[in-house]
Amino acid sequence: MEDDKRTYLGQHFLIDFNAITKIIESCSVGKKDVVLEFGTGYGYLTKEIAELAGRVYTYEIDKELYSKAKSYLVNNTNVMIFNQDFFEQDHFEFDYFLSNIPYARSKEIMKWLSLHEFGEAVIMVQKEFFEKLTASPGNADYSVVSVFSQYCFDIDPLFDVDKNSFLPPPKIESKVIRLKRRRNKMNKEIIAGLEFLFSYRNKNAASLLNTKLYQNKKIDQLNVETLVKICNELIESKQFRK
Repeated sequence: MEDDKRTYLGQHFLIDFNAITKIIESCSVGKKDVVLEFGTGYGYLTKEIAELAGRVYTYEIDKELYSKAKSYLVNNTNVMIFNQDFFEQDHFEFDYFLSNIPYARSKEIMKWLSLHEFGEAVIMVQKEFFEKLTASPGNADYSVVSVFSQYCFDIDPLFDVDKNSFLPPPKIESKVIRLKRRRNKMNKEIIAGLEFLFSYRNKNAASLLNTKLYQNKKIDQLNVETLVKICNELIESKQFRK
């Protein structure tokens, strides 16, 4: 029953040490750096990153996995593992973020990352979600997550990971990507504004916003900077509240 629940939540645990090594080699983590990890799983990736980092804070909500990972990481004194819901905690300051993101929580974690300050992240996502992250205006995959992710991060694809690298094997392909934090800042009001705008994604932008600008363009045809600018203007004019 527990395994069925994990599969339902999109939890597929990376057990291929060749893939783990490639992820570690993609991280420029040093002994002075603090790493935050979402989803410890069995602790295989955690242990490898702990060999490079000064401190690792890692979260695993599943009690059985937490117990196994804690035993596996017992000799890694620079690792603090928490059996808590990642999204309900106040977090330590961190330099790097690392995660094999449960597929069902991909948008949620990208939203969380966009609201926090850090240097770099190396994460694994499903290929379809990567396409949403990098979609261009007018593309069917262009959405709220595309906008706030591209506004906040430089998104670089690193490599694909075979289905058989996981337990249980997922039905979809996975990709490891790097996020480099840009100077642009995001907040909850802007994200709420983007969600409002995309609820009218096929509507003429000039008509929706009562302006002569953006003629003949729908909401989902406007670029990232324009959409964020519109949200800021709506917030400043008090035409929109979260």
